Amino acid sequence: MTKAQIPPHLQELNPKRFDFEKQAWTQSTDVVSDTKTSELTLVTYNIWFSDYHRQQRHEAILKLIQDCGADAIALQEVTPPSLKLILEQDWIRTNYYSSDTTGETVNPYGVLLLSKLPIHRLFFCDLISQMSRKFLCAQLRLNGQNFNIATVHLESKKKFAPIRAMQLADIFPLLEHADHTVLMGDFNFCSSWQDENRNLDPRYQDLWAVLRENEPGYTEDTDINVMRLQQKQKHKKVRFDRILLRSTASSWQPQSIERLGLEPISPNCPNVFPSDHFGLVCHLISR
Repeated sequence: MTKAQIPPHLQELNPKRFDFEKQAWTQSTDVVSDTKTSELTLVTYNIWFSDYHRQQRHEAILKLIQDCGADAIALQEVTPPSLKLILEQDWIRTNYYSSDTTGETVNPYGVLLLSKLPIHRLFFCDLISQMSRKFLCAQLRLNGQNFNIATVHLESKKKFAPIRAMQLADIFPLLEHADHTVLMGDFNFCSSWQDENRNLDPRYQDLWAVLRENEPGYTEDTDINVMRLQQKQKHKKVRFDRILLRSTASSWQPQSIERLGLEPISPNCPNVFPSDHFGLVCHLISR
């Protein structure tokens, strides 16, 4: 996508990198040419912006993600205080570019991308929404081709299905310029809701369904997450969180996918889980 092709509602951002000499996050001056790689590890996590044990929960989420060794991390429900905590982590400062370091795009809350791989272009926009929902996309250059890594948090509540349909109708065209695209995040409709799933571009694979089609893979499950049940006072079992892949000539293929955060944050807090959602970690390989 050239500058002339950028839709007027789409904003180009400058990815930041931590400068240890200046002890500050600064605009990246890296020259982005091309990265050769045959493997990618991706994480998506709705970290839940509630104040309930927020510091401890978010520290637990960051430890889970660190252990994954992810090349790219997509987070939803990031707030300015949680962004500050994220950007204070030495392992993030050492290894990752960040889509936001000031809180501008996550106020009052929003989506965040962290990437070990150099970001060629970074795009952001507000979605049609009553809930301040956002779309964020990092364009990488991998193996001589454009590779999009995008994240989204679609409108909540079942009654807002028409808004989610409009959001998806806006999002998919924005991803057309790349040979390969991963779209991940909190879609807020379950994989079992057939009517809404028709709004997904059929060229995209739902990687949980591809790799583990006989397992429900609920990312909100009050049978496991007693914290969610206690906080919301309502049983829920849905697979809202997804990782979708579109790959030209199927040159990128999924190898594994797992849920994250299925255990309490510590034995001392048996009813506190990292989030009201479970995260996902996925491994891709290039043929």
